[in-house]
Amino acid sequence: MFIILLPGIALEGQNRFEISTGAGMFDGLFLKAKYGNRVEIGLSQDLITQMRTTGLEIYYRIPRKYEPARPGHFYFMCGFSTTLFGKGYETFEKSFIYPRMGRSIILSRRTGRVGLNIDLGVALLRSTNPPEGYITEFIPFSGSAGIFYRF
Repeated sequence: MFIILLPGIALEGQNRFEISTGAGMFDGLFLKAKYGNRVEIGLSQDLITQMRTTGLEIYYRIPRKYEPARPGHFYFMCGFSTTLFGKGYETFEKSFIYPRMGRSIILSRRTGRVGLNIDLGVALLRSTNPPEGYITEFIPFSGSAGIFYRF
């Protein structure tokens, strides 16, 4: 049934694949891959820090004022990141929900493929502590900066 419905979904304009690397609070030192145009879906993997979080992120690019059909440089994003996949079985788990607002800055005007993504927001941290159960904390600062390349 899913295969029958898939060709009916309009994917026009969803033509941007992007990879990026950088650092962020609750992203760690990351490698990200995103696909989309106005709505982007991405995966994030912390490569170096001790937590080794894996994340799923959804981006909405605000349309340009004078060209509403094209995605703009500003975006809203929300990510969910967890330590569940990177550490194997342990007695604790941490997960983060981090909504942010950001901006893409194109560094190469000639090709428009290389740039910098900077975003800021807040985070919710949910962690397990075996004797006490789940603990949820609000963290007023979350952000990241990364260099990207668009194909």
